[in-house]
Order: sequence, then C-alpha cells, then structure tokens
Amino acid sequence: MVTEEEKEEIRKKVSFDFEKLKSFMSENEDFVRKDASAGIFSLGVLVHLVFSMQQANLNSTPFEKKLKGLHITSRDVERIYTEAVEKVNQYSYQNTYKDLREFIADKLSTHKKEIEKMSNQEISFNFVCGLELGRKFKS
Repeated sequence: MVTEEEKEEIRKKVSFDFEKLKSFMSENEDFVRKDASAGIFSLGVLVHLVFSMQQANLNSTPFEKKLKGLHITSRDVERIYTEAVEKVNQYSYQNTYKDLREFIADKLSTHKKEIEKMSNQEISFNFVCGLELGRKFKS
C-alpha cells in the first residue's frame, strides 16, 4: 500500500494544469468541436496521468493492459473512466485532478448517446490523441 508521504511525492511528479487543457481546447475547436470528443480526449489525458503515476510508483504502466491495444469502443469509455479514477485514488488523493475528472464525468454522462453513435475509429483517435498529448498539460 502507498503511504500518504509517497502519495504526496507522486502527486508532485504528476502535476496537471486544467487551464492549459481548457486553453488547448479553445484554441483547437475544430478538433474537439463536439462535447463527446472533448470528453474522450480528456479521458486520454487522464489515462496519461495514470501512466505517469504508475511509472513514478512502479516503474511500469500495468494500466496499459486495460486499453485493448488502443482499440476503444463506446462501451469501453465508461469502464476506462471508472478504472482510471480508481487508480488515481489508489496512487494519490481522492481530489487529485478534481477539475479534470469532473469535466470528463460531465461530458461522458451528458453526451452518452452521442458517444454511442461515434465510430470506434473516432473514439480511439480522440482517446489516443489525449493520451499522447497529455504531457502538454502538466504544470
């Protein structure tokens, strides 16, 4: 089990700036023009942060096995979100990335029907873009 002291150290290593993410989205409206796309992209960012936490703590990223080779479907989105939140809570504090987590929860819950209509390719693309660009939003 991770101690509170270790959690604080990990939190410092994987800091996140929600304002940078919001700025990126407003500057790239064509890319994240739909709220569903913004939610999935942001989920990729959250998973990037989980990877960073695991790398800092374990020197590996076992969460990656849960991503089905990055072939993400609408059915996977909710599972990935809940499992990512669980991992953040495990490695850090419950309110870590609170703004990001609330943003994702809002987009995924209020645009569930829209996500279900998206192609698997579009979902995977948005998710992987967030995953790959996640380091841009560290503080």
